[in-house]
Amino acid sequence: MKRIAIIGAGASGLFLAKKWSGKDDMEVCVFEKNKQVGTKLRASGGGKCNLFNTFVDAECYNHSAFAEKLLLKITPARLQHEFEEMGLQMVADEEGRVYPLSQFSQTVVDILLDNLGENVHFEMEYEVKKVFKQDGFWHINDYPIPFDEVVFASGSPANMIPKNRRNYNGYLTDFNILIKDFQPSLVGFVIKDYPKILSGCRVKVIASLYQRKTLIHSEPGEVTFKDDGISGIVILNLSAYYNRLEDKGDCFVELNFLYANPSYDVAEHLDKYHSLKGLLHPKLNELYERQPFDVKKYKMAIEGTYDLAFAQVCHGGIDLDEVDDHFALKKYPGIYVTGEMLDMDGICGGYNLFFAFVSALLVAEW
Repeated sequence: MKRIAIIGAGASGLFLAKKWSGKDDMEVCVFEKNKQVGTKLRASGGGKCNLFNTFVDAECYNHSAFAEKLLLKITPARLQHEFEEMGLQMVADEEGRVYPLSQFSQTVVDILLDNLGENVHFEMEYEVKKVFKQDGFWHINDYPIPFDEVVFASGSPANMIPKNRRNYNGYLTDFNILIKDFQPSLVGFVIKDYPKILSGCRVKVIASLYQRKTLIHSEPGEVTFKDDGISGIVILNLSAYYNRLEDKGDCFVELNFLYANPSYDVAEHLDKYHSLKGLLHPKLNELYERQPFDVKKYKMAIEGTYDLAFAQVCHGGIDLDEVDDHFALKKYPGIYVTGEMLDMDGICGGYNLFFAFVSALLVAEW
């Protein structure tokens, strides 16, 4: 009988527990520090749970070569089949984002917990502070049962307030592995010299991230203007590319408010109508009347990103060179790492949950 500990009952941990459920040769214990499981999973996709994307592109991850190898092993279609075998029906939108048919994240959590075998049990509100090897077995804190294998699946400190992320994943300090500092990703930008008049404004644009004169990334989407910066899915995606830059100096966001008709002659419009009221959101028009700007190339200098508490995922974590092709720590046989604990992050649209589930699936089948 193999005893396995899973640290963390998030997307990866729950998926693993489900895959190992009913295995007669396994006893699985899931340790979770919170009162309930799947906290971030419930919040994913605005509460609808964006499970993965049918058009997953390796280039949309911070380590595209690693993602490419991963996609050769597990495709979105394979992951969809895994969920269908669990009884989950799904639906994809026009951009390939896959949701449960119920459009409710709790459905996914319920499916992962449904009919779990007696070989799986949970230790709730249990904080893992130490993981160590003794007499050939892995031990967790002073837990009375030793384990043959341990899976690190406790995620990242994304979307956590400062007091809750103190010593987060502190049990890793006893391991001699390279861990890159966590930085907020899929997060809004704080803007220098921000025009507060725009606060509360929401508009569709073509948003582009530049560093000096170099275009880093561009895509259409909706921008939300906050009290001191900008957010929205398109901005979160830009932040993913921003966080991959070693040098983040002299970066700015350029917004094209005439996304639907980039060739429109603004000067001719002004000559004829003497204002841009028919083109711009009222708050943008008010700003323009105070200080005219290029409505196709409105530049906003980036001061930085919002705090980790506002981030959907993190950039950073355990270096990918520390794990093998089956996500086992090379230096510590019997230890596996999945999901957000690794230095692997993608853009919005199901990319990050896809990695969480796929990394868990590869561990489950090893």
